[in-house]
Amino acid sequence: MSVRVVAAPSVLMWALEVSSADPEKVRSKFAVEKWIGGTVKPTLKQLQSFATTTGVPFGYLLLTEPPDWTLPIPDFREGFATAPTPSADLIAVLSLAERRQAWYREYVLAQGATALSFVGSAADATPLEAATQIRATLDIEVRDRTGNWSDTRKLLLRRFELVGGLTVATSMVGNNTHRLLNEDEFRGFSLVDDIAPLIFVNTHQTLNGQIFTIAHEFAHVWRGSSGIGNEDPRNGGQSDIERWCNAVASEVLVPGDELRARYEPLANLGTTEVLDRLATDFRCGTLVVLQALNRARLRRFDDFDDAYDAELRRLARLRDARQASGGGDHYNNQPFRVGERLSRALVADTLEGRTTFTEAMDLMSMKSLSTFDEYVRRLGAA
Repeated sequence: MSVRVVAAPSVLMWALEVSSADPEKVRSKFAVEKWIGGTVKPTLKQLQSFATTTGVPFGYLLLTEPPDWTLPIPDFREGFATAPTPSADLIAVLSLAERRQAWYREYVLAQGATALSFVGSAADATPLEAATQIRATLDIEVRDRTGNWSDTRKLLLRRFELVGGLTVATSMVGNNTHRLLNEDEFRGFSLVDDIAPLIFVNTHQTLNGQIFTIAHEFAHVWRGSSGIGNEDPRNGGQSDIERWCNAVASEVLVPGDELRARYEPLANLGTTEVLDRLATDFRCGTLVVLQALNRARLRRFDDFDDAYDAELRRLARLRDARQASGGGDHYNNQPFRVGERLSRALVADTLEGRTTFTEAMDLMSMKSLSTFDEYVRRLGAA
């Protein structure tokens, strides 16, 4: 006999609201309307399946009222069309990031780690001063950026890990390809800690957008202020912190002195050609370059908003013209989805018997030992 459970209508409606799953598909899969109306009670298995489909932890569905679901870090998101209530996917990646950070913090403290000097070191600095510190600490000057934009993204992430930080760059919750993150909800966040600072980049956005997000999250770490935001180079930000972090990110990617030097021989060219050439020089997006040119007053725009919108339309056309690429090899992507520094620490501690395989696999979002073993082999850490 099936066990039926009571699910509060308000909680069920809340679950549909915070889920990124298509509400119509959820309703067609489950008798949600009957559950809400009280004519039918879901079975235990049905409610568990509903929790999996919506991405809402099962325990929440047993509450009598919707939970007060708030973010654990300051919310600096602005200008998005989505509702301010955090989605189940956002809460899930934040929770996993916090657990990973907590594990790694305990791990390195046991090894005698001390506070990282760069965390919060630019709290009282100007954006120019902070950007100079970041580039110097991470050794990411313009001359160090070679290859393509993907190489630049790798450079930024790996240099941050090299000095002791943790990174997560992914487009999904764990390794669940059915729970893709929405770039219109958030593009990145930072969990600032003087032992294990962590930055998260939503890769369900353009590569250029990811590069700006990374630089923006660096700014949060150097300021010593956690937060989640939209990392939009166009958005000045309503808060002082976001305006500062956006300015720092722009200066990290496009240093003013180098911009002036590189722009001078291009001054007589058309705007589009100037943007493309400078974006290639700095290995960042043309929108960041456009903002930098306007801020430095190197190029006159009768209406900057119109110029920005025109560049957005051009980039959209270029994006649509490209052939969609595949997701790539799972094991090659995994060091970015988990972070290579954390991965190596987890593997080492597990193979030495201090962390269980179950905990390590859970923190790396793996479901089988064979996947774990192959990942270890790929990392070269076996």
